[in-house]
Parts: sequence; C-alpha cells; structure tokens
Amino acid sequence: MSVINRLRFMLLLLLIPLLGQLQPAAASPPERGVLQEDEPVISDIWGPAVQQWEFHIGVLSEEYGLDPDFIAAVIKEESDGDHRATSQKGAVGLMGVMPTGPGMEFRPSADDLVNPAINLRWGVAILADVVRQAGGDLYAALAAYSGGWANVENRVPRRYATSVLNNYGRAVASRNGISPDIAAQWTIAIELRHGNMPNEPLLILGSQPVSGLRTYGEHMIFDYVDSEGHAYYVKGYAVPVALVAPVETEMQMFGDSDEVETQLQARLGDEVGVKSDNSNPRVLLACLPSLERLRGHASTRWFAPSDCPAGDR
Repeated sequence: MSVINRLRFMLLLLLIPLLGQLQPAAASPPERGVLQEDEPVISDIWGPAVQQWEFHIGVLSEEYGLDPDFIAAVIKEESDGDHRATSQKGAVGLMGVMPTGPGMEFRPSADDLVNPAINLRWGVAILADVVRQAGGDLYAALAAYSGGWANVENRVPRRYATSVLNNYGRAVASRNGISPDIAAQWTIAIELRHGNMPNEPLLILGSQPVSGLRTYGEHMIFDYVDSEGHAYYVKGYAVPVALVAPVETEMQMFGDSDEVETQLQARLGDEVGVKSDNSNPRVLLACLPSLERLRGHASTRWFAPSDCPAGDR
C-alpha cells in the first residue's frame, strides 16, 4: 500500500465515528403512558369547546386513572368548555370547582381557578376522590360532586348525575362505532363486586332501561392504585335507556322487547307535574345515618364511603 493510500485509509478510520454522529437517529418507540398527538384521547361527539382541552384531559386521565370521556362529560355539564364559567353558587371554571372559603381555605381563589390547568387538576382530583369514596358508583359520586354527600338524595344533584351519565354513555357508544342517536337517553352499567349488593352481573346506574338491557363498549372507567397500595378497578358499559332506532349490531342483551314505552317522553322529559322514578330502586346512598339499619340486607345494595364530607366541592 502506497504512502498516499495509507494516509487515505487512516483518514477514513478517523472520519467513521464522525459520520456515524451525522446520521439521522432512528425513531425510538414511544414510552409507555406518553400521549401521542395522532391518537384521539376523547370521543368525537364533544364539540370544539370541549375538544380544545383534550391534551389536558389525557394527561390527567393518565395520572388519576379516570376514563378521559368521563372527565369530558363533567366538563360538558359544568361549563360546556368555557374556562371562565361561574355557576350561581360560585363554582368556577371548566369543572365547576368551588374556590377558597369558610371550611375550604386550602382551595385556590376564584381568579386562580379560571386558569384551565389549575381548574382541571383540582376538578379531576376531587372527582377521583368521590369515585373512590363511592366505591366506584359513578351515579352516587356525581351527585356528591354536584352537591356534596349531604345532598346526594336531592333532585338537583341526581338530575346532574343522570345528565353526565347520559353524555358519557353517548361518548362510549360513539367511540365503539355505535351511533349514540339510537337511544333518547343513555346511562352506564358497571361491574362492581364491593359492598352489599344483589348477585347480579351488572349494576345499572341512574335511569333504568325501559325496553331490555343492552350493553355496548366494555371499557375501564377507573383504574388506579393509590400511594398506600389500594387498587381501584371499575369496568363499565354504555347502556341505552330506551331505543328509538333499530339496532343493527350485535350486543349483549337482556329482555325481549325493542319497543319504546308510550310513557317514554314523560319518563325522560322535564315536563312540570310529571312524576316518575328513573333510579335503581335497589341503590341507596348510605352516607346518611338513617340508612345504617340497611347493613346486612341482601335485597338492597348500599355503600358506606370512608368519609362523607357535608360541604360542597
């Protein structure tokens, strides 16, 4: 090998490491739990006002173990995506969080809660807390989120819970390829094996189906392990309360009628003077001291959260 060729060879050996550094880095696989921009986090049924908070919802969903569409349903009910919203009772922002005040001095101020990031973190933390207190019963948890545990049997918190579950059920149906418009109203059924409850495969929350039980979109509603190692695992399904369109897809069904009852509008509407009971007669909110006597009864499901705060959220 000539001197010139030897010099060229040595120069090439010196350049190889530098050339390797100039090559484009291979795309590494995404880390577990890291949100990808091209993957939808929430259902497409939500309008732009709620969709704009999708990334924030996804981050908090990962942190607190709540289904992102469940968080979106609460945002829809509380503010319809308007971070400046304020309720008549003073609840502020996207998730209607009560600001600092007597008994809640630790809360942020109303001005701070207008900040979407602060509001969403507080709202999701409170929502996850009441879901844990309710043993996974979303209907009871939403009523408590709306009016506090002392008011869960009142009409307004119960109506609030029903409305949130309706929108949540629609979102679950839509993301599973089912048109939410096949039913006038939706709710959620959960698989729950805690507390004292009848030996049934599913617990239907809030409004009961009027034409046979159908379930869509098996999914995880709550999946969380707290700092003390306590695990919370709640599986759920979207359930149409009453069908208004033919069903073209296969699903699990209980019952033998596809017909909508003639009293449907009265049962689902808000007409003054119409009196109906849409709630599960065997689900009682046992935060109230008067319900202590129900312990041990096999015919009625009850739950007793470890802490039932009386104050509003």
